[in-house]
Amino acid sequence: MIRRARTLLLGVAASALAWAGLAASASAASPDGMKLYVFSSGALTLDKSVIQNGASGKTKIPVGFFIIKHPKGNVLFDCGNNDRIITDPNYWGPLAAGLDPVRTPDVAIDAQMQKIGMKPDDIKYLVLGHFHADHAGNIGKFPHATVVYQRDEIKSAFWPAPGFATFYITGDFAMLRAGIGKGMANAQPVIELEGDLDLFGDGSVFIHRAVSHTPGSEMLVVRLPKTGTVVLTSDAVYLKENLDKNILPSIGSVYNPSGMLDAYAWVRRMQDLEGADVIFAHDPDTFKAHKQAPDSYE
Repeated sequence: MIRRARTLLLGVAASALAWAGLAASASAASPDGMKLYVFSSGALTLDKSVIQNGASGKTKIPVGFFIIKHPKGNVLFDCGNNDRIITDPNYWGPLAAGLDPVRTPDVAIDAQMQKIGMKPDDIKYLVLGHFHADHAGNIGKFPHATVVYQRDEIKSAFWPAPGFATFYITGDFAMLRAGIGKGMANAQPVIELEGDLDLFGDGSVFIHRAVSHTPGSEMLVVRLPKTGTVVLTSDAVYLKENLDKNILPSIGSVYNPSGMLDAYAWVRRMQDLEGADVIFAHDPDTFKAHKQAPDSYE
């Protein structure tokens, strides 16, 4: 009984410390010149029940990714579908037919970045919400960026738990692994996390671990000088309706159901504390309601 009480108290203390750290980050001033750009790597068409349990019919969803211009270096959050499928849909195997991705040349990440005058080498940090094919597809185009992820996620990507391998494509991230005989696993700079991170130490770009959709999912908080706080959910929250009504996706789309509900609660807490705007990577209505690159949020 004493041990259980001690464990509960430690858990409450850890949670309090996490929120205290987030509050401290929020109080820091965001640097002038910060901008947030919203992009889409095309779209997918799938059964809505995949992303919302109990739903029916087909739905067409965007594949969101984002760039944050920051005085200390540009940040890319997620990197969309692998551009290889534009000319070679077989790279996705059965997923190509099952998800029917848009494959026009204009959805290539290079073409999208050109809208704001950027190229892949302009990215300093590539932060990955998780390693699924529609979020980590273009890692190979950023060999000079520092890749930021949760350790649990990269372990899951290379060897997923039974039943959760469907959307990991090893070719998307195999280049991160160093060659034979190397003491360190990574072939390029990485930041491997087991928790949250204030990326620049000024509170403006904050990574939040959310074991939910996958074992190492993470969300990104962007605090802009004029717009204020924006939460980018990746797939920790698929849709606004899911958040508002506590609806989970289908069982195959959520690794940790209670963790996903915790992620929902965390996002709502950010809305309450900071009036955060929330951009869901796959919510078509949310994307229509937000400015797209080359327009930006400041």
